[in-house]
Amino acid sequence: MIKQTYKQLINFLKRFDIYQLMSVPVLLLVILYSTEFKNTDIKIGVILPLSGPNALRAISHRNGLELALKHINAQGGINGRKLSLTILDSKGSADLCAEQARDLIYETGVVSLIGGFSPAETRAIQHLSENAQVPFLTALCTHFEITENGSRYTFRSITDDRSQFEALAEFSARRFNCRKPALIYDSNLYGADSAQKFIETSIKFGQQVCTAVSYRPGTLNFRRQIEVILASNPDALVILTPPDDAAVITRQAREARFSHPILGGNQLSAPEFTNLAGVYSEATITTMPFNPRLGGQRADYFLSEYFETYATQADNDSALGYEALMLKALTLRGGDADRQSIRKGLAQLHGWESVTGSGGFDSNGNQVKPAEIAIIKERQKIPVNLEALF
Repeated sequence: MIKQTYKQLINFLKRFDIYQLMSVPVLLLVILYSTEFKNTDIKIGVILPLSGPNALRAISHRNGLELALKHINAQGGINGRKLSLTILDSKGSADLCAEQARDLIYETGVVSLIGGFSPAETRAIQHLSENAQVPFLTALCTHFEITENGSRYTFRSITDDRSQFEALAEFSARRFNCRKPALIYDSNLYGADSAQKFIETSIKFGQQVCTAVSYRPGTLNFRRQIEVILASNPDALVILTPPDDAAVITRQAREARFSHPILGGNQLSAPEFTNLAGVYSEATITTMPFNPRLGGQRADYFLSEYFETYATQADNDSALGYEALMLKALTLRGGDADRQSIRKGLAQLHGWESVTGSGGFDSNGNQVKPAEIAIIKERQKIPVNLEALF
């Protein structure tokens, strides 16, 4: 029986020449590799300052990303493949950001990157991603220069500082007739170039910044800076600082009897600002990256799921994290899961609807949605177009 089977096999193999027989192992390898590739996760790298002074905001952003990951994979992933996140803690160090971006790109083999916080951290990731042609999306860094430096693989889904500065200057000029704002800024998150950008922007709306003062990280007492500001007799105070510093500055300015409007960018819409400033945050003007009313049912679902998952209310940063990964999923579902296809898909996202409302990327990869202005009342951010209802 065995001899008969052996002879049948030999006779069968004689039908093929040597080259056809040699191709069989290669064909098997191709089939096995293709099957294995289709079964692997699509890897996305995330770099955030999960420890250090910006940890609370970074953790909130991470939570939003992970909730989006849960929802995407629960719905079948990306064309049958699971999405996975490799999340690293940059500790707020630009040098560590660069090292981690390099490892994620060349060792882990991620197809895309998400993250960045301060301009220095974001530029470090951007430099590596641009050189390696890996799509990079930041939903936290608002520095205007990030998408104005000729980059091709960098995208930003949060409204940038330029748009926020224009909205703040226009609103303060129209609502309060402000003509002489003073400006205080930190040397890390915003820096002198952002301060100069606000000064240039305010001129377009008939304003002239009367004084601009900075401070070093770690400053706890801003009395000296406030004295300089008050001496210039401003009719508004613009704060471009992290939220915890902004809270102290606001408190000390009000205690020094500064009664004019206080304004600031999206940092003032973070929960840390109202929690630390308390009653002194009342009537502060800020930009509002996440207005649940604009997100409709998507936002309602996100808010409900977030609270159920984390037992706390979602904020700007968590919503922006959720949106960021959903945008990645949107591009992945429409094309191949390789770096060039993802870059092309993001570049073609000129319009979308998400938990934060309508948005889109311009030709530089920058968010086109204009900044929305809100006023803080009883520690709640109220969009100015709905202020009369509260």
